[in-house]
Amino acid sequence: MFNYDLISCNNLLYPDISCLGFNNRHPQEGLVVFVDQIFQGNARDAQKSYTLTYLGVDTCVFSDYMPKLGNANGNDCTQPYTGFMYENCETGEKRVFGFPSGDPIDLVFRIDGECECWVYISEDNDSTQLVDSFTEYSSCNECLESVNTELCPTGERTLSYAVKVSLPDPVPPNRGFKECCYISKVFGDLIDNAPYKNDFTGVYYKRPTSNSGVVFKLVDTATSTEYTLNDNTYGTFQDFGGVQSELSFMIVEWRKVLSLLGAGNYQIKQEVSTVGVAQDYYTNTFTLQPFSINAADDTVRIDCTQEGFLVDKNVDFKGSGFKTSLRVSGFFGRTERSYEQKNLSTRDYKNVQINFSIEKEYKYQGLKLPQCVADELMDFILKGNELFASDYNKNNHDYNFVLLPVELQDNEGSDYKTLDRGVNVNLLFTDRFKNNRKTNC
Repeated sequence: MFNYDLISCNNLLYPDISCLGFNNRHPQEGLVVFVDQIFQGNARDAQKSYTLTYLGVDTCVFSDYMPKLGNANGNDCTQPYTGFMYENCETGEKRVFGFPSGDPIDLVFRIDGECECWVYISEDNDSTQLVDSFTEYSSCNECLESVNTELCPTGERTLSYAVKVSLPDPVPPNRGFKECCYISKVFGDLIDNAPYKNDFTGVYYKRPTSNSGVVFKLVDTATSTEYTLNDNTYGTFQDFGGVQSELSFMIVEWRKVLSLLGAGNYQIKQEVSTVGVAQDYYTNTFTLQPFSINAADDTVRIDCTQEGFLVDKNVDFKGSGFKTSLRVSGFFGRTERSYEQKNLSTRDYKNVQINFSIEKEYKYQGLKLPQCVADELMDFILKGNELFASDYNKNNHDYNFVLLPVELQDNEGSDYKTLDRGVNVNLLFTDRFKNNRKTNC
């Protein structure tokens, strides 16, 4: 369990909240936040701000799970600002402004050096723009007249454009209901470099603006040591400027990690900087071990390559060479064959075979997958242009499921349990190559 303190910005009014637990490193770590829910008998209060401070793993007596947090106004405890919603006097556009050094007293204001006039609507904490220097007016007419006579005497307007930027979604709050004790296993083999025995994990970042950036790092969770992933030392690194110029990715090759750093528990960290906002994002923890049949038993690995454009994520992988693999608990196999024969009837009522086809279907059953793993499988991996399935179960009718080229045929339904958060996944695959056939023509 990762431990945090919420350090009060004003101990005279409200105390610290000590030793809270979270399943991973928190994406709002180091930021000034407020408790965005009813918590420990206290109502939500955005005016009570705290600094989210990381303590370490199992470093204190656990008091409670981390509540849902919101980003407080300002970037530290000593510089809060007030936010208000205003409406543009001409266009009707609504915008929330923050005033670090004092908010307007009159109803209307204009940012110094700009032409737009804004009239007050209501108080709002979700500020989208900070205003340090402004001029106040009693009405929209008074403000617009000053614009025409002082700032923009020709009445001209400059048309400008803004790039819409979406920050990654924050991690949902922990509701105190533990996911199953799921271990994300990855393997490497220092003797045999066969792909079947050596896992790889790809992570990517598509920057929304040219001044956004990302730094990939490998984190040893036992020591908190971080290793920067900016070359091919631990896998395959692609910086911005490749075939997809706004896309950067890292494909971690666990064989290289095993050789250089050894077995252990690792996370892949993304240090993201977007429009001046810095946030860290972590994968789930990977348990790296040397490959063996016993260690890999009861698992299935599905590899994918991504080549297309993901509309929902606005990411284009075309020509990028991005690939990843996901090792999940479960079973792959139970082959079922379907047959199709086409015949030609002759004048003497004899059926002559023209061709004969065999199509194989395979079942994959994933057992008690946590939400983060199930989502990656169902919403990302299965979108791959090419899929390869490998089974590692010792008790399997067929041992030939090694990097088998497959395509998704159907989803046979997910089984959700009432007493835990895991889900059983049931998928149907077929051969990607439809060449198991005979022809007599």
